[in-house]
Amino acid sequence: MNENLDSLFDNLWFKKKGESSWAFQVMIIDSENDYWIYKRNDTIRRKLTDFGLTTSEGVPYIRPEIQLLYKGGSSLIREKDILDLENVLPTLDDESREWLIDSLTIQYPNGHNGSYK
Repeated sequence: MNENLDSLFDNLWFKKKGESSWAFQVMIIDSENDYWIYKRNDTIRRKLTDFGLTTSEGVPYIRPEIQLLYKGGSSLIREKDILDLENVLPTLDDESREWLIDSLTIQYPNGHNGSYK
């Protein structure tokens, strides 16, 4: 069964009852045929088979360069987003790093004008 959610929903956040901190986030992605579509700029796409990775324990997670795109593509850049970029960018291979740079350039052809918090 394939159902569509209202486009207002792009994240689900979960926490244990009675706890104040979030346990995990589920990102709801847009896709068309076999491609993931970046919600902030639908010209940025990637094959769904190349969207995520899996830990050695079998836990799926979003590719780091895609997560960095979400963080860097926001109008508000937080200090923790900059720290994530500084920590993760050196671990990316050349292809992943270039994809991130190209994608941010597509979204912000004149540079990022967002505020920093």
